[in-house]
Amino acid sequence: MAKKMKDYQIFKCPFCGSEYFDDTARKGKSIGNPSIKCPYCKQVAYRKNVYEPALLDENRHFDIRFSSLYSNFRTGMICLYAVFLFFILITKDFALAMSFIVAAAVIFALYIIIRVVHKKNYLESPEYEVEITRSLTRLSDVNYAIRVIKNQGIDETSVYYYQLHQNGNGES
Repeated sequence: MAKKMKDYQIFKCPFCGSEYFDDTARKGKSIGNPSIKCPYCKQVAYRKNVYEPALLDENRHFDIRFSSLYSNFRTGMICLYAVFLFFILITKDFALAMSFIVAAAVIFALYIIIRVVHKKNYLESPEYEVEITRSLTRLSDVNYAIRVIKNQGIDETSVYYYQLHQNGNGES
């Protein structure tokens, strides 16, 4: 069985300037623990492209988690549309053009339905609950929470924001 290669990023420590491989975050935006410990100077830095899940509202969380999946789907659809449009321009078949427009509308509607169902299923999944629980555990360390919120910000409809205001610790 073929083994999938990990996606590595080079991370530069803001404290000592050392560069090393980071395989805990994918390229672009991702969800998870934004802190990373430098193996050389042992200082903890915070990656700007990794978002703490409990600080995000559900929509932003889903968009970041699955951005590459849906981005690749959209790119594929645009390429397919371009091929069809090129074919229609060459053949000048307007009946084909109309059927293409109808097919494009159906595919777009299916895309929206699939995305909505996928989002609903993901947000009700145990995987999402575990991710949020781990995030809240990390955020229970006040110093960590302050550094991450300073770096990332906090959505007003996030789980952490709600929890702060339920406990009376948040500002009104």
